[in-house]
Amino acid sequence: MQRSSTDGVTVLWQTAPAPGPLTAVLSFGTGVRDETAPTLDVTRLVEALAMTRVGNRPHEFGSTVGEETTHFISTGTPDDITGFLHAVCSALGDLPLHDTAHTTRLLGIHAPLTCDHRGSAPLDARYGPHGLGLLAHQGPDTYARLRPDTARTHAATHFTRGNAVLTLDGPPPAGLTLPLPDGPRPHRPAPRLRAGTAGTWQQRQIDTVSLLLTSHAHEPAADAAAHVLGRRVEQNTHHTRGITDEPTHHRFLRDRLTLDRVLALHPADGHAEEAAEILWNEALDLARRGPTPDELAAFTTHPRDLHDCHHSHWTTPHRAFTAEHFGIPHHDARTLLAQHTAVTAQDVTHYLRRTLPDAVLVVPLDAAPRPATLHGTPLPSSTCWRFHTQHSPTPGTRFRPNPLRRATTPRHERAEYVLTSWGLVARDAQDEHPLRFDEIALMRHDGAGRIVLAGCGCTQHVHPDQVARGERLIAALDAAVPPHLVHTGP
Repeated sequence: MQRSSTDGVTVLWQTAPAPGPLTAVLSFGTGVRDETAPTLDVTRLVEALAMTRVGNRPHEFGSTVGEETTHFISTGTPDDITGFLHAVCSALGDLPLHDTAHTTRLLGIHAPLTCDHRGSAPLDARYGPHGLGLLAHQGPDTYARLRPDTARTHAATHFTRGNAVLTLDGPPPAGLTLPLPDGPRPHRPAPRLRAGTAGTWQQRQIDTVSLLLTSHAHEPAADAAAHVLGRRVEQNTHHTRGITDEPTHHRFLRDRLTLDRVLALHPADGHAEEAAEILWNEALDLARRGPTPDELAAFTTHPRDLHDCHHSHWTTPHRAFTAEHFGIPHHDARTLLAQHTAVTAQDVTHYLRRTLPDAVLVVPLDAAPRPATLHGTPLPSSTCWRFHTQHSPTPGTRFRPNPLRRATTPRHERAEYVLTSWGLVARDAQDEHPLRFDEIALMRHDGAGRIVLAGCGCTQHVHPDQVARGERLIAALDAAVPPHLVHTGP
C-alpha cells in the first residue's frame, strides 16, 4: 500500500491497480458505537443527508454505516471518482438540514439496519445501552427522535478530515479534491463494561442463543477457536439434530487492542435451552481437549481460500484503513496465512481457558440452561430480574396496584413499584428489577406514562394507571431524569 495526503486527508492506494474500473472508499472512523441512546442512528442520518446531495450518477456508488466506520463508495472512471468524492465532502461540510424531517421519515419507513443485529444480544448484556450495546436498540422509532442540531453536531465532530481515510485500488486520480471540514480525530474511550456480567449466562427478550468471547485484536489462536467451535456447533445443532439454523460469527472492535467475538444461532421453538447447552459445552470441550489435527487443517485451508477469492484485492486495503483509523497493527495476507498455519491445538486451549472466565452466554427468556465453569461449578447467572423473596425488603415508598387492577388482574400478573432514594424497583409476584436513576439511558413519554431504558438494557414501561397514586411515581421519574435524556415527541 502506498500512502499520501490530499487536502489533509490520508490516502492509501495500491500501486498495482485492480483490473477494471477504479474503486474508492472514503471512510470515517465513526459508527453506532459513537452514539448515545438519545442520538441513536444519527450517523445513519448524516450519511443519508449527505447522499441526497450526491444525486443520480451514471456509475456505481453507495454508502454504509457500521459499528465503527462509515463508508462512501464509488466505482467508475477517474472523473467519476473525483466528482463523487467532491460531492460527498461538500455535502458533509454543509448538510441539507432542511431535509431532516423528510429524511428521518423515510428512514423510519424503510428502517435500514446499519449493522447485523444477530450478534448484538451479548453486547447489550455486556455494555447495556452504551457503545457497542446500542446495536440491540436500533429500530424505526429511533429516527423520529433525531433533530437537525443533533446531525449538525455529530457531523462537525466525526465527519472531518482528521477522522477520514481514502482508500483506492489504484493510483489517486489527477485533480482529486476532498474539501472536508477541518477537525481532529475524536477521542474514543473504551466502552464501559457492566459490573457482574463477565463469566455469566443471562436471559434476554430475544430469539437467539449467542456466546461472546473476547480476544486480542490480532490473535490467530482466537481465529482458530472461533472457526472450530462454529463448525462443531453447526454439525451438532444444525446438521445432526436440526434444531437451529447455521451459526454466524461476528467481530466487534471493543478498543484498539481487544475484539468481542460473538457466535450466534437461531433455535427452533422449544429448543433454545438445548442449543445453549450444546454451544457452551462444545466451548468447554474445546478448551479442555483442543481441536483435532483435521480441524486445524480445515481452519488453515479456510483463510487460504478467502485469500484466493476474487475479492482478495480489497482485503489488504480494508486492513490498511482499519489499522489507520484505530491504530491496530497491520498484517498483510501472506503474514496472516503463515500465522494461522502455525497455530497449534495447545494455542487454542490456552486462548479458551483464558477467555471463558470472561465469556457471556445469552439465551431467550424461556430457556434455563445449566452451564458449568471449567472447574465444574455452576456458571453464575447475571439476569437482571431476581427473586425478591431471597433479598431483604427494599426500603422506600411502595406503590401497589390500584383496586381496579387488583380486582381484574391475576395475582401473578400484578406489578408494583418501590420508590427509593436512588431509583425504582419494579416487582411482580416473584421477581424484581432495580432501575437506578443515575443509570437511565433514555426516557420516552408515552401519554401519561413513561418508557424507561435502564442501564442494563432492559425497557420498563411505567404508567400511572398501573398503581395507586401513580402520578407521584411519574413525578419522581420526571424529577430524576436529566432533560437531555428525555424524548417527548411522537
